[in-house]
Amino acid sequence: MEEYRRIFKQITVSISIILIIFLVGIIGFMILEKWDFFTAFYITAITLSTVGYGMPDNISHATIIFDTILIFSGISVVLYLISSLTALLVEGDFNKIGGGLKMLKRIENIKDHYIVVGGGKTGKYIIDDFIKNNIPYIIIENDQNKIDKLIEKDEYKNINYIIGDAKDEDILFKAKITEAKGLLLTLPDDVDNLYISLTAKTLNPSLYVVSRANSSEELRKLLYAGVDNVILPPEITGKRMALMISKPNVLSFIESTQMDFGEEFGFAEIRIPENSWMVGKELGELELSRSLDIIVMAIRSKGKAQYNPKSNYKIKARDSLMVIGNNEDIEKLRRYVIMAEV
Repeated sequence: MEEYRRIFKQITVSISIILIIFLVGIIGFMILEKWDFFTAFYITAITLSTVGYGMPDNISHATIIFDTILIFSGISVVLYLISSLTALLVEGDFNKIGGGLKMLKRIENIKDHYIVVGGGKTGKYIIDDFIKNNIPYIIIENDQNKIDKLIEKDEYKNINYIIGDAKDEDILFKAKITEAKGLLLTLPDDVDNLYISLTAKTLNPSLYVVSRANSSEELRKLLYAGVDNVILPPEITGKRMALMISKPNVLSFIESTQMDFGEEFGFAEIRIPENSWMVGKELGELELSRSLDIIVMAIRSKGKAQYNPKSNYKIKARDSLMVIGNNEDIEKLRRYVIMAEV
């Protein structure tokens, strides 16, 4: 937002200088020549615009000097304005203002969104996935340069972001922390992630928080602080490398599914609400694979996952269905589960 403040300040300063000079001209003519307001206003206008209509006869020498100073002031201001506006046009700042206003409008209307703290490499991968799956989000980034590098690319021109320190409560409120569903902490400093998670949970106790950590020791601290899930990049990298050696074909299959099946294929977690018509019914009764092009791979209930669930499994409120299949059908399933009855 600092960039927008700079642009608005530049425009405001230019307009303010014009108004001040105009006001000085009106007051000066009213004092020197005892003219009424409208006459002084008119003479000031034609003087600053340098239209060349001429001045009234029999004006004093003091007025001539004052008018000359006013003319040069007007020319200077006009040149300054032209150079400022030209700079704004050349640098594309007007487009930035337009884009910024649109973004502020989007943020104003956003709800049930996810807040991503950090717009670095990790944050970028998160944003890519959110954009692909139409998940509402707001990025909080302290470094304007990182955001500038992102929005240089067409695919990131319409990202939602706030420049500021996420440790500041005011910044979290600007990101609508009380209306957010989740918080993703990607900062390299574990202490920062810990502090932000504590602050965020205080402002929104129901917030689902995911954080990265650099060591298992910090992982425990984050979990004690109320973080719901912690990711260890070194652990993930190590397991991935081991899988490349021990089970290369399995890894190759997992990584190629998106490419093989295309953009219409995906994985999803469908949470069953308490008022869903599915609650109390057996999985086999639903016949999901017949009506929808999806497969239920697992059901997560009370923190435990049951893989390849049996057809006689009874669906409970707050269960999560882990499904794989056509994205359009996955969205249909999302709508089905929230219905009170069918």
